[in-house]
Amino acid sequence: MLEDCRGLTLTAADGDAVRAYDHTVQGYLGLAVDTGERLKAVFGQDARMPMAHVLKGYFFMLMASKPLQAKAREIKAGIADALADASPREQAHADAMDAWAHGRTEDALRHWEAILAEHPLDVVALRLAHHGYFYRGDSQNLRDGVARALYAWDDSVPGYGYVMGMRAFGLEETHAYDTAVEAGEAALAINPNDPWAIHAVAHVHEMTDQPAEGIDWITRHEDGWTGANNFRYHIWWHRALMRLDRGEYDEALALYDDSLWDADSDEYLDLCNDAALLLRLELHGVDVGDRWRALADKCTGRTGDHILAFIDAHFALALAADGRPEADALLASLRAYGGDDANGDNARVSREVGVPAAAALVAYKTGDMDRVCELLAPIRYRLPEMGGSHAQRDLWSMVLLDAAIRAGREDLSPALAAERLCRMPQNAWTHAAYERVFAN
Repeated sequence: MLEDCRGLTLTAADGDAVRAYDHTVQGYLGLAVDTGERLKAVFGQDARMPMAHVLKGYFFMLMASKPLQAKAREIKAGIADALADASPREQAHADAMDAWAHGRTEDALRHWEAILAEHPLDVVALRLAHHGYFYRGDSQNLRDGVARALYAWDDSVPGYGYVMGMRAFGLEETHAYDTAVEAGEAALAINPNDPWAIHAVAHVHEMTDQPAEGIDWITRHEDGWTGANNFRYHIWWHRALMRLDRGEYDEALALYDDSLWDADSDEYLDLCNDAALLLRLELHGVDVGDRWRALADKCTGRTGDHILAFIDAHFALALAADGRPEADALLASLRAYGGDDANGDNARVSREVGVPAAAALVAYKTGDMDRVCELLAPIRYRLPEMGGSHAQRDLWSMVLLDAAIRAGREDLSPALAAERLCRMPQNAWTHAAYERVFAN
């Protein structure tokens, strides 16, 4: 009987295949740029390993690409013979991956939680549940999912540092900022090359209006994240937001051009980072020139993806910002998708939250500020259902307040400005918006 580095039974040809699998999981946890190559090495050792195929499906789904989702849907049936001899834990992973690939995220989360109840050291299930809770905006389980398994972990277990990094982010998203920093620092003391832990503490500085400290934190830990996969662009994004908070607009634009923008990347998070930063720059009064055009070019072929409502909304923004008719096509497609519950859990979220959230961004870019208010005000407390972090979703709060001011909505703008000032008392943009409302 073969076991992985945490003592979990693994169906594999030999120890070399197991070690290659462990190396791949470590790459996934550390957001390593060569994680895909590591997985290929597993197949080179054992082409039939069930968990290698399942991991391939998971990686397809993490890319949030419709063609890759289609490929993930084929995997479980294709490895039926190998799965017959696999352990119940491995079979449960195959069920989770298949449910996720077919749009049943809630079912996938139930499978991962069942795995963790029996095997709390299954770090793949733990990390994927963490991802799943993040993209349904469930901050309580984002935090507590890690806590539920923590009794089985200590620094003698391989990967413990990554678990502490996950704990740090869950704590940050539930506003336990001091404890989040402690967990993040503990994670990095074990493993300095953990971009997720570095990112978690960067979020703390963003949410507590400490841009100087945040820039310092990100800079001091550059060796731990600049060599990561495309996730490194997201940490550059955080640095750019902090430059915005300091009013350093030339620096923020330079970061966009030199560090975020990747002409060759079509990864969803990169496109979301780019769209969100460009709109924030405009909200700060910065002219971003023709930068929307190149981004819109990347989004024109993605109007029917509908993997996550959060992503669709950013694609709609980029298209509308460049005046593309595909923005309306995306909204029409999203409405049709959301109207069919056979499309999975994301269909309901898209129908109830994603469509108005995306339509509000389109209305904002076309200058219909009253329409922005009509769309966003009723759903603003439901935006977490689309997923993303507090920092990412704050874009909609800024858009709603700016639209209310521009529309002259005295029934809405004073309350929103006052609310935001209480929530973010040191934020420069918040103070400027407050002064616009109460200038007279």
